[in-house]
Amino acid sequence: EFEGRALVGKDFAGPGSRLNFNWSLGYLDAGFDTFIDAFGVDVADQRVFQNTPDITAHVGLNLGLPVAEGMLDFFGSVSMRSDASQFEVPNPFLDQDGFELVDASIVYTDDEGRFSIGAHAKNLFDKEYIVAGYNFVSGGTGGVPFTPTLGLEGTLTGFYGDPRRFYVTAEVNF
Repeated sequence: EFEGRALVGKDFAGPGSRLNFNWSLGYLDAGFDTFIDAFGVDVADQRVFQNTPDITAHVGLNLGLPVAEGMLDFFGSVSMRSDASQFEVPNPFLDQDGFELVDASIVYTDDEGRFSIGAHAKNLFDKEYIVAGYNFVSGGTGGVPFTPTLGLEGTLTGFYGDPRRFYVTAEVNF
């Protein structure tokens, strides 16, 4: 994993202004050397590490401008994950393709640190992405009907990450 941050500019838009940049990059080459199933067969080449993307990345920017005896900060970020499988056995219905999430915020903080107020947007482009699921069925691909593996009806359920959200925050320190 690599991380970095830099003060790109200081006092460029007047005394106290700043421009910061931060980033991170993660790479994981995970694989099973051996994976013995219930029948004593090594199925390592058919298994993957669950919920483990090969690549993760993040880029963030913060522009701070002195305004009205305080600091007005503009934050923006993009986070990325490559493809990931929800379980050790890949499942085309629940596995998540790679995706990016974009967030943005505007926050005003007074110079004394007594209060701040902010407006925030998370998942700005309303990306749907799976974070978990249950798979109690088999089949369902290549025209094969679903067959329950738990109970009479079975369950195939995906749980999704937060949709686009807008919210405000206020903080008072005393």
